[in-house]
Amino acid sequence: GGVGVTVVNGLEVDASTHRRDEEAAARIARSGADAEKVSGHASRLDLAAPVFATFVSDGFHEFMLNWHARLSALGVTENVIVAALDEATVRLCESEGIPYHSDSDLRYTFDVVATGGQPLHDPTAKVTMEGKAFQQIGALKAAFLLFLLNRGHEVLVSDVDVAWLRDPRGWFASDPVARGADVAVSTDCLSVAEERRARGCWHMQFNTGVLWLRPTDATKALVAEWRDALLETEDKFEHDQDIFNRLLRTERDGRKAAFQLVGGEEETLGSEELSATSSSTALPLARASRGVTLGALPLTLFAGGHVYFVQRLHERPGAPEPFAVHTTYQFSQQRGKRQRLREIGAWAIDPPEYYGAAPSMTSGVPGAAAGGGIVKSSSPRSLKFIALGPEAGPPTALVSVAGIENHLSAAAWYRLTVRNLFAAGQALGRVPIFPRVACACDRYWGNVLPTCAIPGADAKPPFDKCPSDHVFNLPNLERAFGANAWREWSFLENPNVPSGMERNAARVEFAFEDEPNQDDGSSGSQKPGSSSGSESSLSGSGRVLTVPAFPTDAELIAAAGDAEEALLLLSSGPGAFCAFASDEAGAAFDAKASEGLRAESHFCGAGPGGAGRRCEIGFGVPRGTVKERGKCAEMRRRAY
Repeated sequence: GGVGVTVVNGLEVDASTHRRDEEAAARIARSGADAEKVSGHASRLDLAAPVFATFVSDGFHEFMLNWHARLSALGVTENVIVAALDEATVRLCESEGIPYHSDSDLRYTFDVVATGGQPLHDPTAKVTMEGKAFQQIGALKAAFLLFLLNRGHEVLVSDVDVAWLRDPRGWFASDPVARGADVAVSTDCLSVAEERRARGCWHMQFNTGVLWLRPTDATKALVAEWRDALLETEDKFEHDQDIFNRLLRTERDGRKAAFQLVGGEEETLGSEELSATSSSTALPLARASRGVTLGALPLTLFAGGHVYFVQRLHERPGAPEPFAVHTTYQFSQQRGKRQRLREIGAWAIDPPEYYGAAPSMTSGVPGAAAGGGIVKSSSPRSLKFIALGPEAGPPTALVSVAGIENHLSAAAWYRLTVRNLFAAGQALGRVPIFPRVACACDRYWGNVLPTCAIPGADAKPPFDKCPSDHVFNLPNLERAFGANAWREWSFLENPNVPSGMERNAARVEFAFEDEPNQDDGSSGSQKPGSSSGSESSLSGSGRVLTVPAFPTDAELIAAAGDAEEALLLLSSGPGAFCAFASDEAGAAFDAKASEGLRAESHFCGAGPGGAGRRCEIGFGVPRGTVKERGKCAEMRRRAY
């Protein structure tokens, strides 16, 4: 690799991240040996209890704050530690009272956020196209874990983008997997049925986002070898999880691990064959390579992103609530991870103002603002919001049957609706609340066509609750409209929202011209493209404000500009806005909307006759409001 910054496909690439930092590698290899270089709270950790650990560098601070806040809310306040991999993280931990471990030999030395891949559609981000930065983060993680293991600790380490939902300490103290394994690891498995049939998803990628480590000789030897392999690899793209899987699946002499099942009837099968085991009564433990007894953490309790946010297997009758969810299988990098956690109510660091309370002089979470994860406001007013009413969804036919045509048409509906929510919100000084997204096709890096389903997943589309990043590019939205310029679809369900907001909302009814010769007695006020009667009407007795469908900003302001209600609920998404009275205001908004709603996704399958690959590409950007100016009355008439 070269040195300096270049531009590749519109992305600013830091080519210096393509070279290994040899000095840093030497320091990592000897870390922990010099007590004078170590500071923090590791010496206070109790050997009699497991250590909850994570690791972080500047760039993921908001996730560290959320990780710690989630554990604290569960009552996990002892034996918690963060590996602070740079001075900025040390300072933040000290200011927030978060226990940390610092070693001047454990320092992340690259100037990019070390993620597993480049940010999608984010041309302002400086990225790395190769794996050295991510390999260094992995080596730092392994060295930190080896430090704790050598001190005799049992360690439950999770990536900082994991949200803890329940206290797992009782499970790790008693479950045979936790007590019998040297190492237990989460997986990228997509099927609980397959996991149960195979006594563990041994055939899938082990995901190091959640790791349980007991301080056995086999564990310490594995982690030391993992660290060294990350420091020494010549592969441009191999990262910590790839190497972890390779070490567990392949012996030093190149032989594949036997994966002999432990804890019942014992079978010896190649790891690629274990998924076919249907009769074993063994516990989900296996003999991996290097003498490691390996446990597969149950998917129902340690959920990956697709299982939790898309398939939502935890919502099935009788399913347990997971201990943790890892924000994997998502498509908008850090913003997508944050949005998903907000959507499930697991983002714990937003202050009261985010939910509508009047801002205080000391609002905000120190250190998180740069990531967009909180609101800071100098306005003395509490926020007001605008959202769709509960019945105002897309046409039922588009979201009730799986198929790429339905999915792309529904996505166009959602994207136009969100454009209109932003426009109406701008006109009325209100924050838009996104609609809940339903998906008629899954989103995936591999092939999903023609069925629109990811092979091997338990649940198939359509999905009635899809993450926003399946249809929107969140970095683009944030860059165009600003951090915290909208709220997640589940916002009104959050207990932090002031009570009564939805119950006392005002309703905005959009009036359409009646169809010619209409004689059925209807008012003609139903919005176009609605799912008639899909949900019950809003409870409560709030005011009803009537506005012409496809209104201008001036018409919206005249009808609802002085509304004191904290929430306005709109009867239509597509009919909620037409144009700005001012061409200048319209052009400025259209420029933001064009940037914010720019997104791309490929839905692919085998080509004709099974040869090659054929892809459908989404998504389009709604037409600009300036082009609609002067046509609003005509649009009203055309709607029916």
